[in-house]
Amino acid sequence: MDLRRREAYMKMLEEAYKIIPETGYKQAEARFNPPPVKITYLGKNKTVFLNFKEVAEYLNRDPNLLRKFLSLELAAPSSPSDGRLILHTRVDTQTIQNTVNYFIKRYVRCPVCGGYDTTLRKVGKTLVMKCEICGAESPTPPIK
Repeated sequence: MDLRRREAYMKMLEEAYKIIPETGYKQAEARFNPPPVKITYLGKNKTVFLNFKEVAEYLNRDPNLLRKFLSLELAAPSSPSDGRLILHTRVDTQTIQNTVNYFIKRYVRCPVCGGYDTTLRKVGKTLVMKCEICGAESPTPPIK
C-alpha cells in the first residue's frame, strides 16, 4: 500500500470514528459513578462505613454479600447497623474505597463487555454474573 492511499484511508477512518456514537465500555464507564465511601470512627478501633447501604444499592448487590467481602478483604469483623456498616478495626477511607473498587471489578463489571448492568445469582454453589447488556454469563470467584 503506497503512502498516499494509507493516509487517505487513515483520514477516512478518523472521520468515521467521529460519526459513530460511543457505545459499550466507554458509555457504561461514563454513566457508572458509585457514591464515594464516607466513614467516621468510633473510639480507637471501630470504623463506621456511613453510606454502606447506599453503595450496595447503587451496585445492585445484596448488602450481606458486600459486607462479607469487605470483612474478608479487610480482615475485620463487621456488623450492619441501620444502613451503615461497623468494622471492628480502624481502617482509612482510601483502603475501604479501594476494596469497594476491587469488589466492583470482580462482582459487578462484566468481564466480556465491561458493562455494569449485571446481576448475581447462585447456581449450585457458584455465583454467576449475568450481564444485561451483552447477555454473557460468567462465574465469579467465591466469597468464603
